[in-house]
Amino acid sequence: MHRRSTAFVTAVAATALVLAGCSAGDGSDSGSGSGSGSDSGEDVTLDFSQWWEVELGEGVMRDLMDRFEEEHPGIKVNLISNPYSATVDLQTTAAATGTLADIVAINGASVYDLQDQGAITDLSALMDDAGFDPAELVSNDQIDGVTYMVRALNFAYPMYYNTDLLDAAGIDGLPTTWDEFDTAAAAVTDPDSNVYAWSLPINVQSPAGFDSQSWLWASGDRMLKDRQANFETPEVADWLDFLKGQYDNGYVTPGAFTQQEQQKVEEFTAGRNAFMIGSLAHIAGIREANPDLNFSIGSVPAKEGESTGIAGASWGLGIAENSEHKAEAWELVQWLVSEDVNSELAGEATGFPGNAASVPGFVDGDELYQLAFDVYSSSEFVTELEGLPLALDLNRNLNENLVRLLQGEADVPETQASLQTYWTDVLGGE
Repeated sequence: MHRRSTAFVTAVAATALVLAGCSAGDGSDSGSGSGSGSDSGEDVTLDFSQWWEVELGEGVMRDLMDRFEEEHPGIKVNLISNPYSATVDLQTTAAATGTLADIVAINGASVYDLQDQGAITDLSALMDDAGFDPAELVSNDQIDGVTYMVRALNFAYPMYYNTDLLDAAGIDGLPTTWDEFDTAAAAVTDPDSNVYAWSLPINVQSPAGFDSQSWLWASGDRMLKDRQANFETPEVADWLDFLKGQYDNGYVTPGAFTQQEQQKVEEFTAGRNAFMIGSLAHIAGIREANPDLNFSIGSVPAKEGESTGIAGASWGLGIAENSEHKAEAWELVQWLVSEDVNSELAGEATGFPGNAASVPGFVDGDELYQLAFDVYSSSEFVTELEGLPLALDLNRNLNENLVRLLQGEADVPETQASLQTYWTDVLGGE
């Protein structure tokens, strides 16, 4: 199958983001898609709220903006940079007050709610005005036939394997089915040595990652059908049974209910976990922190047969409805998803390009990245939560129900019913 389309923020930072949109007026554009700068000849300054600068190498994001400014005289870019969680919180506040920055880095977990508030603008119209063909993009996600977010980068979440632990346990080859994984998990788990098969962070306060959902998606099954809750199926029951069995048998690192995403990575890096579901961004960090660790990458095991789906997330871009400089803002968005720039950005972020013609440079000559690219290219890129209303709340509810299931406070049918009721209430009428 082909691919488809925590840090403390000061009051000053919060004020900066909220004030970023204060110069915006009635939302009218101040120029056409073919020009740069304002009609008065003065420079246009675009405020760009994002978490990318924090996660990229030092100076990378600013250098990109400097190059854009050189190629687009009359447009300046002011970067408003905060960690991801802080960016989301601050944008939520700014959206409610109509003071979003001109350009906002967003993802599928927030695009629906921002659009529903009227906080982000119609990108389909801006594409048409600029003569941009959306076929240049890997995917063109829409809400009611309108594009509100352009994916600049996609991040796939394959399975990491500690080959030393597997070899020591007598496991030949990577497990490809749930039964094979269960056998391998039992073989590698050694609580006396503080070694466990894998970590399942289902923190309710900070839900993140795809450690639970990936098993369902790899098997070709879904939580939704036609954007409606679809939890009361035999496939979901089997998935929940599998997760509970892994937990009850002691294969999961203790502390799952409070574990953070980064702690999972630390467990794998230290050689205390044999498996980890994670993005490619971790490869460089693992190599640097533990150069002696031997590990590989492959698909998340499916219930049976071949793995068909891979969890994914994105770095998306939106433009504020309150921006006075929508045409100029689109020029920056279009530049960031152009073939060469997008390839460069993908290489710096260790992600896969949003431009269909781009190829990330990190793939060439590196066996692990090539393996990951092969998994990505041969799998369906699954982002079930993206574009849903209250997506973060739905993810939190999923974790809450998993906690109750694993603690023995609910059985599988009760968990299915609880998820079906809550998600139907949220998605009703979709």
